[in-house]
Amino acid sequence: MKRHKVDDSENELYTRFRYQPITGLGYEPGVNRRDPSTIIKANKKYYIWYTRNECTQSSWLDADIWYATSDDGIDWHEQGAAVVRGAPGSWDEYSVFTTEILVAEGKYYLCYQAKKNNDPLNVVGMAWAESPDGPWQKLDDPILTPTPDGKLINPTEHGDSNWGAATEIGSWDSGALHDPGIIKFNGKYYLYYKGHAIGEKMFTDSKWGVAIADKPEGPYIRHPANPVSNSGHETWVFPWKTGMAAIVDWAGPEKGTIQYSEDGVNFDIVTTLEDIPPAGGAYVADKFLDNKDGQGFSWGLAHYGGSDWTFLVGFTCDLTREGDKDLGWHNFPHYSTIRDVLKDPEKFGLKRNNLFKGC
Repeated sequence: MKRHKVDDSENELYTRFRYQPITGLGYEPGVNRRDPSTIIKANKKYYIWYTRNECTQSSWLDADIWYATSDDGIDWHEQGAAVVRGAPGSWDEYSVFTTEILVAEGKYYLCYQAKKNNDPLNVVGMAWAESPDGPWQKLDDPILTPTPDGKLINPTEHGDSNWGAATEIGSWDSGALHDPGIIKFNGKYYLYYKGHAIGEKMFTDSKWGVAIADKPEGPYIRHPANPVSNSGHETWVFPWKTGMAAIVDWAGPEKGTIQYSEDGVNFDIVTTLEDIPPAGGAYVADKFLDNKDGQGFSWGLAHYGGSDWTFLVGFTCDLTREGDKDLGWHNFPHYSTIRDVLKDPEKFGLKRNNLFKGC
């Protein structure tokens, strides 16, 4: 009880998420869209960037980065490619994906994962533009690469994404750098990223690190306290009051939490959450102001990956410092539900249209 500071219903960083369809980026056979970026507003429109491919083997590899715009955050219009794969033999020849936007110093920056053919390691690349509509200019080299240790059994035989086949386990971020996102904080640029070690399991052992630079383009120096989180599948940080809040979703012993840090490095659990948006990208109006007065957010997009083609959905929440929270029990029937029953009710002798008759 000494650790019990406040009930979740009274916790300022507690919320429940509500989902709804959007147009223009929804389910479309033949097209995968996933991993949406933070949403920004420019030219009186909302902008979002995301991974897109038309591949039946993977929804995130063999991909390019596209963007879309919207007047209201619900009806989206796909505009085309923003950053595409590099020339044969380049470090980004196979895929550019899982991107995040940064607005700084009068320019727009996209940081993203990149892969070369038959190489299990991922690097972080960057492109910049004078306008959110581009054209985008890639930096010649990655801004962050894996820690160079650990030994794969045979890199050419495990070339797409399997860095678990190893004769020697490497550092926590030796295998791949995923989900990069840059935010200005305390006058510097904090690049958060997810890391995997060579020789460890593919998804369940992910951790977060941070690298810091004086300029958006780098050079980025890893913080000595890394990893700064022992959990989380996608990195998701936003300004909150004078510090930084982090939504730590699936994977790891502290999954399903919101954590807070005054310095952007040392995070403490504040509350737990349910049904967190997968790879959520929120509209955070003050994300790039670095004004020590973070207000939070109330809506965004996420991806749904449980179907044959991945697509984007909208969500709303109550992660703002002002206003009432919608925590009505009847709107969120989590307790006493079993997800296996929700997924396949017929297996348990229950008709799908009877699932929520008691709610």
